[in-house]
Amino acid sequence: MKNVIALPPIPMTPAVMADLERRNLIIRLGAHRHDLPAAPGQTLDHPIYRSAEHYGPHMLLSVTVNRVPFVDFATHPDNEDFLLIGDPDTKPLYLVVALMRRPELSAKVAAGAVSAADFFCLRVKWNDPEVSFFTMLADVPHGEAITATEGRAPTFYVTESRDLPNDLFDLGSYELAVATD
Repeated sequence: MKNVIALPPIPMTPAVMADLERRNLIIRLGAHRHDLPAAPGQTLDHPIYRSAEHYGPHMLLSVTVNRVPFVDFATHPDNEDFLLIGDPDTKPLYLVVALMRRPELSAKVAAGAVSAADFFCLRVKWNDPEVSFFTMLADVPHGEAITATEGRAPTFYVTESRDLPNDLFDLGSYELAVATD
């Protein structure tokens, strides 16, 4: 018997995404986020991050989610980029992000001390330059799911290294779910 942790969905707002960034869980991408001091006649560039070579070259993935449970709650040992470019008329999509890295959440699972306060359950907001484009940092547990059974399944984009493993996270006796009204 699993202990269901019902996570209340929260809107994907600039303040929520800034909170995740302050916790060093994501890097937000957007206008003026990474401007460089290019003088007239200059073009400058600066890497936001570099993927580890042993995970291979970058690739772009299309991801369509049409499952209710968070069965693919996982981490990656390197960063991945979320591009939430999608159709707002599809089934609502939820992204659960742990508010800590894998080792800390594993310790809480082992201690039986996991609660809803350990996660944000984001109701995905599509196509918004303030919130829809970000880098999920390495070892941050996260996963996507839907709750609606009718309608078209949502699709978005992810860029990551070609050989990046998907390390499933064992929640032990816990199960994550989207809280309903």
